[in-house]
Amino acid sequence: EPPPSSRRARRERRLRLEELADGGGGGATRGSSLSWDSFDFGDSPKMDGRFSGDASSPPSDDGDEDDAPTSGLTDGEIGTMSSDSDRYRSLVADEAKADDRTSRRSLRAYGEMSSLSPDVVARSIAALAPYVRPRRLERIDEVLSRRTGRARFLFENPSNPSNVWACLRTLDSFGIQHADVVVDPDAYDGKAAVMQKRGMRTAMGSAVWMTVRQFGSANEALRVIRDEEGCAVYASDLGEGSADV
Repeated sequence: EPPPSSRRARRERRLRLEELADGGGGGATRGSSLSWDSFDFGDSPKMDGRFSGDASSPPSDDGDEDDAPTSGLTDGEIGTMSSDSDRYRSLVADEAKADDRTSRRSLRAYGEMSSLSPDVVARSIAALAPYVRPRRLERIDEVLSRRTGRARFLFENPSNPSNVWACLRTLDSFGIQHADVVVDPDAYDGKAAVMQKRGMRTAMGSAVWMTVRQFGSANEALRVIRDEEGCAVYASDLGEGSADV
């Protein structure tokens, strides 16, 4: 159903969505499941009560909650902790679990997208194209025509989220579609490193136009990229004896 064009129609739809958010009007109530058959895709889906934070959601395929919260502590609160305290050790354990969830979620999402058949992709594009302006479609096609899948970049335990942001922007500008990152919790020792690693998840999630995966270890990344996907791997190391290139 196309979005309403008149002011009155938009107002009537907004009122219906407000009724849904309040659980009234005979529509779906808060916490009820979303369904392709019953959900009204309106202009303001966030008004629907089924998108509220307390709505029930099914568990992930691996039996763990992907969106389970981390400690919720601010960097300032972490900075005042003693590294020998039980609270800090609990924080480190929680952050390691969050890293593991992020890795599994990114790999699962990549697998699901990669497994889509060309027919499903074509039909999905055809269904969405009428809702995109022609100039926007032309721009999307132009950018995609300049993307390359012949090279990908792997970051191993980066220490500064700002550097990751900068690198992703540069890769994006050069038409690189794929980037991977290794975030091994054991490689981040100390409160400052833990806080930087927390920002890494946000940095990697910022690349909305790139395909980004996160791995929990370098061995896992190499197993997938080199052994399963057949990529030749070249590495750089800023250690003693490194040559300036």
